[in-house]
Amino acid sequence: MAGYLEFNSLTSVDLSNMKTNFYYLNVKVVIVTLCLFVTVDTLGQIGKNKRRTTAIDTLDGDSVQIDSTKTTLIKLPERTEEGEFVLNMDSAITSLYIDAAEKEVVLKGYRIQIYFGDLESARAVRAKCRKQLDHDRIYLESITPNYSVAIGDYRDRWEAEIALSNLKIKYRDALIVPAEIKMPDLK
Repeated sequence: MAGYLEFNSLTSVDLSNMKTNFYYLNVKVVIVTLCLFVTVDTLGQIGKNKRRTTAIDTLDGDSVQIDSTKTTLIKLPERTEEGEFVLNMDSAITSLYIDAAEKEVVLKGYRIQIYFGDLESARAVRAKCRKQLDHDRIYLESITPNYSVAIGDYRDRWEAEIALSNLKIKYRDALIVPAEIKMPDLK
């Protein structure tokens, strides 16, 4: 009797292993089948595109034939009449636009300081600098109790270093100082 029970317990264990193996096999078959369908579908789409690109797409109109393989453009008729353009805008937007246009944009940048001292000497240096350099951005700034004469509006230190190398010939004491600058003209 004990041998019979052992035989039944062995067969039940074997049946459970067979069930799990059967489920794993079914899952593998489903995954492989899906991969094959996806591959065949993408190959079919590639084949459609190959046939499509070799054919010439044309569109026939009343008197115009457009060929998609040519790169020439059809000239559109030109309008010679004058028209009127009216832009309706809310007054709040208009006031914001006017405020932004009037506001002077300042950035953190650099200037080259060529003089630092009393007011009379600073004015003389600025006048002399305007004549010699023909530079439009020369500033006389008050740093209590003294005044400084600075040149240029440079957005980064590299630009200021290049300009400083040219100015060192005439102004040996020139140095780069950080400052709030006006927006430079874009070139």
